[in-house]
Amino acid sequence: MAEETNKLTDQTEVKPSDAESPVADRIAIRDREAARVFALATDLHRRGEYDQAVLAYSRALTLDGTNADIYNNLGVCLRAQGKLAAASACYRRALVLKPNDAGLLSNLGNTQRDMYDLRSAIASLSKAVRNAPQSPEAVYNLGLTLRDAGDNDKAIACFESALGMRKDYAACHVDYGVSLMLKGDLAKGFEEYDWRSRMTAARDLEQPLWDGSDLNGKTILLRQEGGMGDVIQFLRYIPAVKEKNANVIVECHGSLARLIATAPGVDKVIIADSPLPKFDVYAPIMSLPLILGITENTVSDGIPYLSPPELHSIQLPPAAGRQVRVGFCWSPGRPGAGLPDRSCPLSRIVELLAIPGIVAFSLQMGERAEDLKAESCDVLMPDVGSRLTDLADLSAAIDQLDLVVCVDSATAHVAGALGKPTWLLVPFAPDWRWHAEGDTCAWYPSMRLFRQSQPGSWDSVFEELGEALYARAQETLS
Repeated sequence: MAEETNKLTDQTEVKPSDAESPVADRIAIRDREAARVFALATDLHRRGEYDQAVLAYSRALTLDGTNADIYNNLGVCLRAQGKLAAASACYRRALVLKPNDAGLLSNLGNTQRDMYDLRSAIASLSKAVRNAPQSPEAVYNLGLTLRDAGDNDKAIACFESALGMRKDYAACHVDYGVSLMLKGDLAKGFEEYDWRSRMTAARDLEQPLWDGSDLNGKTILLRQEGGMGDVIQFLRYIPAVKEKNANVIVECHGSLARLIATAPGVDKVIIADSPLPKFDVYAPIMSLPLILGITENTVSDGIPYLSPPELHSIQLPPAAGRQVRVGFCWSPGRPGAGLPDRSCPLSRIVELLAIPGIVAFSLQMGERAEDLKAESCDVLMPDVGSRLTDLADLSAAIDQLDLVVCVDSATAHVAGALGKPTWLLVPFAPDWRWHAEGDTCAWYPSMRLFRQSQPGSWDSVFEELGEALYARAQETLS
């Protein structure tokens, strides 16, 4: 999202006349000191030294509490630290001094969006647009928030309006593409989404970008981008690349390497940021649908396209009679920027463990695996996730289950790529690949989607999930 900071201007020292009083002298000295400290704070801020910048901005405000720019910049700094309530307070203080400033209203609206106070965010950003109707940043920010609030059509209208003002607005092109894909228009969506290449600082490569033509035995490097789930999702297109007579090298996160080695068509895997081998052309892995001309009708072809490694040390306890073996994952590890955490409380999953015929296993990896001990439920749901060293181990565990229940995470993509029955818990503002509505997913036909009906509330999801899990267990027991 676009965020506005006020640029520093040269501070011109105004010397008082002989007729000015000592009080005026002290005021002038204080004002000069406030300007100096503000400049220092801004420099610290630009260098990413946020703690020191906050201290300096605070000192500047003690010297000059009527400068809206200081409040604004302090708000930007606090927001970067995740201190959203304090950032919001700073913007509100600044708006007292500059009530109709579009930049301040946009910054406040963006922070309210981060806090998932979407109604207030829309009000702030709408006012920013009214005050600066020709500001593409203000219109873009409003579009982002409208999409989060579930109004994707109005979001698309905002993005188109912003692009009409600034044709090279890369971030807006990318989010326009996301909204189009969320709506189901993959062809135009991927075309717009390809603008992301202009926003990232990737390694400079001498080799050309692949244009989709036959490679005649040449080597192509498929570049890693996005999160692990993104890479897993687009591995499905490697066989189509291989059909172009290519030698295929895939760059990936270290925890993905063993799993990707099982994918059909992969000749070599390299870890991200390691020295690159020799290759002739390259392509960002998320650009393959655009390069290959993938349509809405072919996204699910070739599933399953991953399989567990033949050699692994993950062995779940054998089933005892007719039971449904279910693996649970309740957190993706970290929230997406500008969006609420996709995690659900483990306590809601614990409520499901009383359903007869259900045998539960935790697939949760990372820090959130510690939730099991905090909830004292590791006996009810054995901790498998802490034993997993990478996503190949995760695939081996999933392969031994009947069902996976998880939030939007790499676990969901692994289960979907394996063709395992997967029940996905989707937030109110879904990622584009889960579509805007419906309980099925074109990308992973073995998935069933359970959607929030209200922003931030899992109540309806777990009510529906509990009923579905009970019915699934009864089928097995009968």
